[in-house]
Amino acid sequence: MSLPMSSGEKAERLTRIWCIKEAYVKAIAEGVGFGLQRIDVTLSDNGDDKKIVAGVKVDGKDIGKDGWTVDLGVLEQGYIWTCVSESSEIATPKIVPYQQIIDVMQL
Repeated sequence: MSLPMSSGEKAERLTRIWCIKEAYVKAIAEGVGFGLQRIDVTLSDNGDDKKIVAGVKVDGKDIGKDGWTVDLGVLEQGYIWTCVSESSEIATPKIVPYQQIIDVMQL
C-alpha cells in the first residue's frame, strides 16, 4: 500500500518520468512523435527519499534486456538529469558551470 503523495511529490515524480521518456525517444532518434504512451516507467524509493528507476518498458518489453541503461539524478538546485544509452558502461556525469559553457562558446 502506498502513502498519498503531496502535489509537490506528484510533480517531481511526473517530471522524472517525463525526463526518462524524453531521453529514451531522443536516444532512439525518434522524438515525442514515437508515442510516449508506449513507454512505461517504474520508479521506486531507495530509502533516502530519492526515486530511482526500477524499470523501463517499451511496448511491454524491458529495454534493459536489449542492453539499454537508464540513469537519473538530481543536481544541486533540484534540476533532474537523465541519460539513456545502449551500452553496458554507465557514464558518470560531469557538472560543468554554465559560465564555463558560455566561455567556451565565445571562442
